[in-house]
Amino acid sequence: MTEPIIQIRDLVVRYGNRTVLNGVDLDIYKGEALAILGKSGCGKSTLMRHVIGLTRPTAGDIHIKGVNIASVSESEKAEVLKKIGMLFQSSALFNSMTVGDNVALPLREHTELEESTIRIMTNIKLEMVGLSGFDGFKPAQLSGGMKKRAGLARALAMDPEILFCDEPSAGLDPVVAAGLDNLVLSLKKAYKMTIVIVTHEMASVGIIADRIAMMHDGKLLAVGTMQELRALGHPVIEQFFNREPDAEEVDRERYLSSLTGVA
Repeated sequence: MTEPIIQIRDLVVRYGNRTVLNGVDLDIYKGEALAILGKSGCGKSTLMRHVIGLTRPTAGDIHIKGVNIASVSESEKAEVLKKIGMLFQSSALFNSMTVGDNVALPLREHTELEESTIRIMTNIKLEMVGLSGFDGFKPAQLSGGMKKRAGLARALAMDPEILFCDEPSAGLDPVVAAGLDNLVLSLKKAYKMTIVIVTHEMASVGIIADRIAMMHDGKLLAVGTMQELRALGHPVIEQFFNREPDAEEVDRERYLSSLTGVA
C-alpha cells in the first residue's frame, strides 16, 4: 500500500485528570474512505478535532502529507489545513448569510480570486451537490438534507484532498440519508478524495467505507474492512454491530420492569 496521507502516532489527549485518547496509532491512505466507529464517549470526535487542527494534543504526532501539524507553527498548520474540507454534524452554516455566501466564504478568506471567479466556483460546488439555483436562499429556508448538502458544498469550496464528515446522516430520514451517502461516495470516486467519516449509522458505513477504525475507551481497538472486523469475534465489536445494549442498560430495564410489573 502507498504511503499514508494521514499518519497518527501515539496520540494522547488529556483534559485535567481524564485521558480521552490514549496512544492512538492510525494510518489513513490517499483515496480511501475510512469510517471511525465507537460508542459515545469513546474519543472518536476528539480524534477528528485534533486531526483537523482545532486543538493540539497532549502528546503524539499527526502527520498530514508529511507535515506534523501537532508541532508546526500556526501559519504552517494553516497552509496544510487548506487542503482539508469539513462537513459538520449541524452543517454549521451562518444563518445571516445566503447559501451562496456560505459556500463562497472559504474562497474569500483564503484566496485572492476575483469576485466573479468566486461566484462561478460557488455555483459549480452547489451544482455538484444538487443545489443549483439555491445560492440566494438563507439556511432557514432549506430542509435538513439541503442544509447538509450546502455544508458539503462549502467543505468542497477549496477543492480539498481530504474530506472529514462528522455524522453526515444524523437527523435525516432514511431516504435523504441514503441520498447524501451516495453523493459522498460519488464525490470520492470522481475526485479521488480521501474521506474520513465519524458516524453511528451502519447503513452509511456499508455504502461509503472501504475500512473501519473501531475505537473503545480512548484506544483504537481494530482497523479493517467490515468482514475483517466481523471475523475477529471481539465482544465490543459484535455488541456495536449487533446494536446490543450495555449490561447496565439491561439491568436498568429489568429494574423498571419490576416496578411496573411488566414482564
